[in-house]
Amino acid sequence: MAGLRMLARACGVGEIVLQGSNIRFAPVELRESQELRLKRLHPKTVIKPTAHQILVPRPTTGRIGGKPVVGRELLSWTGEFLTTILGS
Repeated sequence: MAGLRMLARACGVGEIVLQGSNIRFAPVELRESQELRLKRLHPKTVIKPTAHQILVPRPTTGRIGGKPVVGRELLSWTGEFLTTILGS
């Protein structure tokens, strides 16, 4: 958990919240290249530039009928997301 917090801070993210079927990351300032990568890898993501937030659909175990990912797997996915999308 502490490692994820440090990674989030390094990426400029101060808040990661599970919000219904989405994960909210804030504050987030996306460069154009990051926004394009985000839209390509997670097409159902909602980007709110005025609120400096992104809402990413929560990962599931399968595309159709999959259960939401929880626990350590969710923390791992979140770390990979931060590295892939918001990392340098």
